[in-house]
Amino acid sequence: MPAVAIIGGGIAGLAAAWELEQAGCRDWILCEASARLGGVIESRHQNAFVMEGGADSFLSSRPAWRELCRDAGLEDELIGTATPSAGAQVFHRGRLQPLPAGWRLLEPTQLRPLLRSPLLSTSEKAAIALRWRTARGDSRGEESVAGYLRRRFGPRAGRALAAKIAGPLLGGVYGGDAERLSAEPFLRSAPAAPPQASMFTSLRGGMGSLVEALAARLGPERLRTGIAVTSARAAGSGWRIESANAPSLAAPGLILAISAFAAAAVLQAFDASLAHELNAIPYASSVNVNLAYRHAPALPAGHGFLAAAGARPLLACTFAHQKFAGRAPAGGALLRWFFSDAAADWSDAETVAAARKAALEMLGIAVPPDFAWARRCARAMPQYVVGHRARVAAIQVAVARHSGLALAGNAYAGVGVPDCIASGRAAARTALAAAASP
Repeated sequence: MPAVAIIGGGIAGLAAAWELEQAGCRDWILCEASARLGGVIESRHQNAFVMEGGADSFLSSRPAWRELCRDAGLEDELIGTATPSAGAQVFHRGRLQPLPAGWRLLEPTQLRPLLRSPLLSTSEKAAIALRWRTARGDSRGEESVAGYLRRRFGPRAGRALAAKIAGPLLGGVYGGDAERLSAEPFLRSAPAAPPQASMFTSLRGGMGSLVEALAARLGPERLRTGIAVTSARAAGSGWRIESANAPSLAAPGLILAISAFAAAAVLQAFDASLAHELNAIPYASSVNVNLAYRHAPALPAGHGFLAAAGARPLLACTFAHQKFAGRAPAGGALLRWFFSDAAADWSDAETVAAARKAALEMLGIAVPPDFAWARRCARAMPQYVVGHRARVAAIQVAVARHSGLALAGNAYAGVGVPDCIASGRAAARTALAAAASP
């Protein structure tokens, strides 16, 4: 009987397994339903191109990833951005326009760049200037990003800031809607992080290198793919875990490093109220398309751009070869287009065609790519909507009732790869403590 069973082989589950190893626990097992490890992280190498199917980097200011990369033997493979960022840009009325300097998370910190921005009308700028020195005031409760901006800058200006700046940012980064996403996590994270040499850090061979390195060091005998866990329940001093295609497992500690709705399905028969709270966390899907060109077309400077709210389902485009070195062979280009869940049912051919159409209309690229890769991330991005913090608190109270149970992943306290790594390692410590208890 293993001391800890980990359900889910994404980066959170792998980080949990690594934490157990580092703590001296070799008695664990990881079960992943799909045929591969890594979850949404996947890198593909083709004809000297390095394409990403999920996250393309770590946020440098979040430290959890660096120790894991070092332990996995990848410290020499870390790379910062290849060229200075031109700053975030929005495709607005047929042109790429920079976001106003000083925009931090969900709100502006500098007035003058706003007053110069072509993204806003004269009347919108006047309304912002009028309210600039007005105290934020306290809301009557948790509010959305759009609601916060309307309260701070007035209905007209707040609506414009949400639609033209915050909306594209939230759509491109989180797949979210400014009218639904809670302002609270962004306000809580508002203090500026120490300056970094590069805001983003990646791996020379792609983000999948971390998954491969961890899997190699952890060993194949305890990393079991193709095992679909269907339920888990407390049994005696531990947990009984049932699978559709494997013998049942018993373990004192259980880590559910899977999406909240998948964790709800596993726990439904055991704790329906906890499952209800988990199921209440909404998710967004996305589709991304890598277009590879052996001969680079003319492109603007920078790392890419965000799409204006009216351009949905298009969310953003990354010039991957200008963001990180080695993503394309010399003289080549790699563009990555992101679409919202409205594109989830498109075929690969339809998705590639939509990306090519956007490349023509927005960037003037008429030549076809040499090849393309469309990747779907179904229900991969949890949405921290209004009420998320209270819901997570209720989930934590419910989980605490069950000794040895821990949750990990991007549904609770951060959606980025570093957040997932931190959650996996914390869950391992919780589960290990329970496994060590008499």
